[in-house]
Amino acid sequence: MGHYATALSLIQNKLQRFQGIQKLMRTREIEPDVVMYGTIVNALCRTGNTIRAVSLLRIMEEGGCKPDTVVYTMIIDSLCKDRMVDDALKLFSTMDEKGIFPNVVTYTSLIHGLCNFGRWKEATGMFREMLNGGIAPDVRTYNVLLDAYTKEGKMKEAVGVLEGMIQSGVDPDVVTYSTLMDGYCLQGQMDEAIRVLNTMVERGLHPDVFSYNILINGYCKKMKIDEAMLLFRALPRSGLKPNNLTFNAMLWGLFQTGRCGAAQKLFHDMQAAGIYPDSRTYGILLDGLCKNGHIYEALSLFHMMESNSLHLDIVKYNILIDAFCKDKKLDTARAIFSNLSSKRLQPNVKTYTMMIRGLCEEGLLHEAKELFVKMEQSGCLPNDVTYNTIIRGFIGQHKCYEALILVEEMVQRGFSADAFNFPLIVDILSTKGQDPALREVIKKFMPKDSHGMHDIE
Repeated sequence: MGHYATALSLIQNKLQRFQGIQKLMRTREIEPDVVMYGTIVNALCRTGNTIRAVSLLRIMEEGGCKPDTVVYTMIIDSLCKDRMVDDALKLFSTMDEKGIFPNVVTYTSLIHGLCNFGRWKEATGMFREMLNGGIAPDVRTYNVLLDAYTKEGKMKEAVGVLEGMIQSGVDPDVVTYSTLMDGYCLQGQMDEAIRVLNTMVERGLHPDVFSYNILINGYCKKMKIDEAMLLFRALPRSGLKPNNLTFNAMLWGLFQTGRCGAAQKLFHDMQAAGIYPDSRTYGILLDGLCKNGHIYEALSLFHMMESNSLHLDIVKYNILIDAFCKDKKLDTARAIFSNLSSKRLQPNVKTYTMMIRGLCEEGLLHEAKELFVKMEQSGCLPNDVTYNTIIRGFIGQHKCYEALILVEEMVQRGFSADAFNFPLIVDILSTKGQDPALREVIKKFMPKDSHGMHDIE
């Protein structure tokens, strides 16, 4: 018993002395049983040490201690969660020959793992194998299949899963119906989503806050804010309290429909209700204020976040940089951009492209080109949007041959003209005549499926 307590104590110490446990087992200073092994395997899997759990399984088998279904299932589930589905399947295939029989949890873990990779045929095959083996799927098994189908927009298949579930005598739960509602919302079929909600209630189930969040988010994505607000206000009457996800969905919807005042009031209501804004909330606020023309209010909020040491990632910086560039307030955009290094944040390709676009639109081509060069020197490679942005800037200032240098570089990197630049390039040909070098590069520059070159041959 003392050795067992020692092993458990080591596990609780974040497994830092795992190798010590292995040594004790190998030297037979302790003789662990399947329960002790299972406890250690569980701890390893829960702390992201799946490979060590697999190694321990081998030690267990070599030591003459036969693993049980629970041990195998824990490792298979952990392998699937670590996206090592093929390894999980290989381990699963060895169970039968060892006289270890999978259970509903084993199959559900594998089905979930396969669905996460879109391996539908294998997942349904595993489901059939489960049924043929006399193992009845439980509500979680059906929910896993349902979730996978709805996320892929396969609503017909999802409904089939629900019908099969009911026919098999497995009662759908709140998660089942909420998942189906989410699928319909993702497809924009709000009437169907509400029908599912009503069915849930008719069957004596009580929708939770996550069920309402799905519908509120769905209505907001469809820009039906009044319907979303009705559901939002219905929450307290149902004995439910809105959470961050609820407020975030409503805030996003209000800003998207230009209701800035209502959004700001809702934000204050959120704080008054004791629900603290998260990083996503602040991102929605910054983006909403900027897109509705309240860029200085957004900047004040940004400074408040800085002074309160709230999390400011590159996404939030990009929101402001983009807004001030579009409003032609380049000095402010530059200041925000320059502040990144002091915050130990690296600009990403979007950050650089926004700044380059802003500079080009103000005719500051030299500064734009310098930033373009600095971008790559900093280890951030330009993408097709960056190239098209700076090329458009040079063409707009009639710097066609300077643009050509960038075009050549762009072509070498496998990028081509976007829909906006296409007619500009055609126009260059019409004004520059039959320059062979220019024509040759432009042919490469055009999208492969383009027919525009026929007009300039």
